This record gives sequence, C-alpha cells and structure tokens, in this order.
Amino acid sequence: MLRLIALALLAFSTLIVYDVGGAQDAKSEAAKDLKKLQGEWIIAAMEVNGADVAPARLEGTVLSIKDDRYIVKRKDDTTTCKITLDPAKDPKEIDMLFLDGANKDGTLKGIYKIIAADTFQMVRGLAPEQNRPRDFATWPDTNYFLITWKKK
Repeated sequence: MLRLIALALLAFSTLIVYDVGGAQDAKSEAAKDLKKLQGEWIIAAMEVNGADVAPARLEGTVLSIKDDRYIVKRKDDTTTCKITLDPAKDPKEIDMLFLDGANKDGTLKGIYKIIAADTFQMVRGLAPEQNRPRDFATWPDTNYFLITWKKK
C-alpha cells in the first residue's frame, strides 16, 4: 500500500513539474514575441467592418511598443494600453488593458501574428464586451478591425 501511495505521489509531482515547465515555456514565448514587437510602427493598412480605411485617415498615426506598453499617437490624441500576449493559443492572443481614453480600465481581446521582422497584424473588437475574434479578417456590422503595422 505504501508503495502504491509513493508511486501516486511520484506521478503527481511529475505532472506538477511538467505543468510548471509548460507555463514557463509559454512565458518565454510571450517574452520573445514581445521583444520582437518593441519599437515604433506605422499603419500599413486597416480594415473595419469589412471595408478598407482610406490611407489619408491613417496618416500621422504611430504605434510605440516599449516593454508591455502599447502607445498609439494620432494627430490629436494618445492612447496607452498594457498588453499581455499568449502565443501558445492558435491564433496567438493579445489582451489590451486600456489605461486612458474612452475604454479606460476595459480589456479588449484580440489576436495577432508576426508576419516578418518588420510587419505584424492584429484583429480586435472596438468595445471591451466583444468576444475575441478568431480570424484575420473583418465583416460588415461586426465592429472588428484588422490592422497591419510596419516597422518605422
């Protein structure tokens, strides 16, 4: 009986170590992706509700990512978010906690992909109550947007 208990404890401790290792791998992958996103970005393209946004409306918008801060500067305002990445999901997930603006204290859920060293895309809803999108596309009346950022 003691032998059976010892084997059960050994198996359980192995599962715990394995799970902790998995969590550490996920944190490591998130840190790698976050490092790739550091720097300044400009909008290459944007689509909202299935329609392309005119390039003239995007001019002057710059994204700065420093550590876990996602700061978008437009002509007349700045919005700051704290981002959390989960690259273990498929597609990779991003949560954006807004630190100011109309969505202050709201978390918007999105997905992202790093296409190249100088390009990444993100899709998310326009409001915190929206579900996380599953596709890198938008459709009419969904209130999702797809944005493509290029390294400045």
